[in-house]
Amino acid sequence: MSLTLLFTLLFVASEARGTTIRGGDLPADYPSQAGGWEAAWFYVCYAPLTLWGPLLGVLTVAYWKRRSTAERTPAAA
Repeated sequence: MSLTLLFTLLFVASEARGTTIRGGDLPADYPSQAGGWEAAWFYVCYAPLTLWGPLLGVLTVAYWKRRSTAERTPAAA
């Protein structure tokens, strides 16, 4: 989960600064450098991927809560 947070923040920071994660200039053929509909398409496709880690964490906690509650309550006979 921490790596997901780290790489999401690095992506957002590098996009805002216009640099790579290592601090170098973005290459001319980088998808967000294209502009117009091509850049919009890049962000539309990439943005949901940043939600994968946080949503997986939320689902893991919900699953744990559900399973721990089921173990404490006796089954009806």
